[in-house]
Amino acid sequence: MSGYTLGVLTNTGISEFYMVVLVLLACTYVLLSMLAIFENRLHIICDYFWIRYWNKIRMPWIIGHYIVGLLIFIPMKSFIPEQEPAKKAVFEILTCLPDYVHDAPVFVLAETYTYHLIALVSLLVSGCIEAGIIINCLNFFIVRQLKRKRISRVTLKLQIKFLIVISIQMLVPALLMVIPLTYSWVCIVYNYYNQAIMNIVIAMETMHGLFSTLTMIFIHHPYRTAVFNMFPKWSKRVAPGENTSMFQNGSAFPTIN
Repeated sequence: MSGYTLGVLTNTGISEFYMVVLVLLACTYVLLSMLAIFENRLHIICDYFWIRYWNKIRMPWIIGHYIVGLLIFIPMKSFIPEQEPAKKAVFEILTCLPDYVHDAPVFVLAETYTYHLIALVSLLVSGCIEAGIIINCLNFFIVRQLKRKRISRVTLKLQIKFLIVISIQMLVPALLMVIPLTYSWVCIVYNYYNQAIMNIVIAMETMHGLFSTLTMIFIHHPYRTAVFNMFPKWSKRVAPGENTSMFQNGSAFPTIN
C-alpha cells in the first residue's frame, strides 16, 4: 500500500501517514453522518415500544461509532515499514511505472494490507447492516400506521416521498465514495496500477461534497425554490399561502395545507 501526495499539504511538513488518516477519516465520518441521519428519522418518527429504551443509548451509540472510526486508524502506524527497502520492493513489483513516479516522494503505508482491509471493510459492512435495519424499521412503521388508519394516505405519500428523497441524498455521495474505495482496494489486492483510472477515481471521491450539495438542492423543494429565486428567469412564482416545506410547526409527520 503506497503512493505519493499532491496538493497543499505536501509542502506543510505534515507526515504522509497523517495525510492518509485525514482522508480516510473524513470518508469514514461522512458515511457515519449518513447513518446518523437515518437514525434521527427513527428517533423522531417511530413510536415502537422499545424506542424509550433506545433513546437512552442512542447518543452513546452515535458517539461510539465516531470514536471507533478514529481508533481503527491508530494501529496502522505500527504497520509502517522502513521506507527505502519498502519502496524498492514496490518498484520491483510494479515495473511499468513512469520515471516521474520513481522520482516522487513515494510513501509506503504498509507491506501487508490484512489489518487495513479487515478494519475498513468491517466498519463499512456493519454500517450498511445498521442502516438497513433502521430503514426497514421506518418502512415497517409507516405500513403499520397505514393499516391502523392512524395516518391519511396523503400523509403517507409525503412520508414515503421524504424517505425516498433522503435515501437519494445519501446514496449519491455514498456511491461517489464507495466506488473509488472499492477500486483502490482491488488495485491493492491484485497489484494493479493504472494512473489514468486512478486519477478519475480520485476526482470522483473529491467531488462527493459538490454532488451531495447539488442533490440536496434539486430534490428538496425549499432549497430548490431558494436557489431558483436567485435567478428570476428560472424561478417560478409560488402562490400566496402555498406551503413549500414538508413539515409544519415542528411536527414529526409531514402535513400540507
